[in-house]
Amino acid sequence: MTPPSADTAPPLLAALTAWSERQAMDWGLALISQGIPAVIDREEAPSRQSNGQSNGASERTSEQEIEGPVGHPPHLGPSPRGVRRYRWLLRVEPDALERARAVVLEYRRENRRFAWHRTAVVARPLSWNPTVLSWILVLIALHGLLPLELRSAGWVEVAAIRQQGQWWRLFTATWLHADEAHLASNVGTAFFTMGFAMGRYGPGTALCLSLVAGAAANIPGVLLRDPTARALGASGVVMAALGLLVGHAVVWWRVSRHASKPVWISLGAGMFLFLTLGVNPASDVLAHAGGFIGGILLGALAAWFRWGRFEKLWALAYAVLAVGPWLCAWVARGR
Repeated sequence: MTPPSADTAPPLLAALTAWSERQAMDWGLALISQGIPAVIDREEAPSRQSNGQSNGASERTSEQEIEGPVGHPPHLGPSPRGVRRYRWLLRVEPDALERARAVVLEYRRENRRFAWHRTAVVARPLSWNPTVLSWILVLIALHGLLPLELRSAGWVEVAAIRQQGQWWRLFTATWLHADEAHLASNVGTAFFTMGFAMGRYGPGTALCLSLVAGAAANIPGVLLRDPTARALGASGVVMAALGLLVGHAVVWWRVSRHASKPVWISLGAGMFLFLTLGVNPASDVLAHAGGFIGGILLGALAAWFRWGRFEKLWALAYAVLAVGPWLCAWVARGR
């Protein structure tokens, strides 16, 4: 095998078409290991706008692409003005073509379970979104400025929800904290979990899904606890954001059915973080667990069905779910 060059190699009568220079090099090494000489050649790809091949091209070479269950090389399409597209060819002797084809197919079958992750990881880099700082400032402002009368109308009171149907408390309680230490704990964790969830899904989508999961996480406590019990805190929302990050791993199954291992690794890592951050006997473990599980489920659905495409709608829904329950609490205060 000779290294690729801009100079055209002496034409042979048969060639295999690769997707890229790197793939051509890999295939060439596989062919050489089986005793099949190959020459890597680069040529300008034909444009889709042309109606046919020239007679000279058809007489010069008879090219066959690698086909079958492992896939097809992509159609390169027309080139933008001033930009040339190229394809990479592995030229072999005509009598070795079928054997070379079989070697390349077997090579791809053996390596396809290891190749998918490069595309998945590069296409979806993990990023932190600074919008979370605005959300944190709102939490701090509410803790310091909210009147006691409105706070008492906002936290979860089991009796008020069961007997009076004050459903909005499930949402408003996620904005309240018992003291500064409680607030600092949630803010410190949300700086990472919510920030990365916003970077992964978009601020509106992450905020809306985590709020829904966090509010739903208060329901088991309302159903199982004593009627005199009270609860408040953003920890359910914070754990839901962690669940969103874990649930996003299911998109790797879109890339390859061999992606189960990293999906389970992601779930295991998320469980470790949850056990580290969310299982404190002095905290509301039930709400933490509900938020984490709800975040995983909603994150998996959002990632699989690409809900992030509707970022503006999710942001609008979040505004309604954030402000609407507080309006209900304002109307019901003092009752």
